[in-house]
Amino acid sequence: MYIDLNTEKRKNAKNDFRKQQFKLINNAIFGKTMENVRKRVDVKLVPKWEGRYGAEALISKPNFHCQAIFNENLVAIQLSRMTITIDKPVYVGLSVLDISKTLVYRFHYDYMRDRFGSNCKVLYTDTDTLVYEIRKPDIYEVIKSDIHEFDTYDYPADNPFQMPRPQENSKKLGLMKDESNSKIMLRFVGLRSKMYSVDIQNGSSIKKIKGVKSSVVKKTITFDNYVECLRENIMISREQHNIRSRLHVLRSEKERKIALSPHDDKRYLVPGTVDTLPWGHKDIASEPPAKKPKYN
Repeated sequence: MYIDLNTEKRKNAKNDFRKQQFKLINNAIFGKTMENVRKRVDVKLVPKWEGRYGAEALISKPNFHCQAIFNENLVAIQLSRMTITIDKPVYVGLSVLDISKTLVYRFHYDYMRDRFGSNCKVLYTDTDTLVYEIRKPDIYEVIKSDIHEFDTYDYPADNPFQMPRPQENSKKLGLMKDESNSKIMLRFVGLRSKMYSVDIQNGSSIKKIKGVKSSVVKKTITFDNYVECLRENIMISREQHNIRSRLHVLRSEKERKIALSPHDDKRYLVPGTVDTLPWGHKDIASEPPAKKPKYN
């Protein structure tokens, strides 16, 4: 299978670029199965005004959407599609998402809850990610006893937990892996979806902010910024530079974006705690008054 071929090539890749390349190639297949063909448009580049195929005739069409004038001899006309062929196997993408969720739920309810009970708490979850707070027993001893459930091949050979590193588990589909690779996570702050940070034992940290350039996050955002945002109810913004094309002319632009925000439109923060509930939960007595955020 094509997916298995790319998975094997990713497993044998010698550098991070090749590993990421084959991962994205597989992800692209999923993206095309879920493509919304209704958003496709027709664009005509027209060098004249008059005539059957000139700009005047195209602008008068009922499916005309907009135009962009480059100069007196060239204009781009955007037309909506008159006919649409629904030919994408959306059911494939739907199945991929559902199977992914099933694997994550199975791991949490059938594995983690069974072995740790109330001693493990979910701090954050995404499509294929779970962040846990685990009190006891020792998670690394549990991983060693159930090594068939985990991909530990990226652990250092001299890791302090003497963790086995079976090569047959490397990049094997359906297995869970430790993203910190034997380095203990000390602190975690989750502000909202796609916006969290983890403080790791060796002094490094994982910082995720969707919509902000990774270079800006790496250089200007710290773990303490996440803590400050949560505790002080402030929004933290950062400047970033982009290269954008407008009318086929490249421009460098500077923009200021909200990087960190304490407001989660999907979850309700329980007052006096760091726990959340989904909006509409029965334990939310009434809608809380809106807080005006402070900016930093």
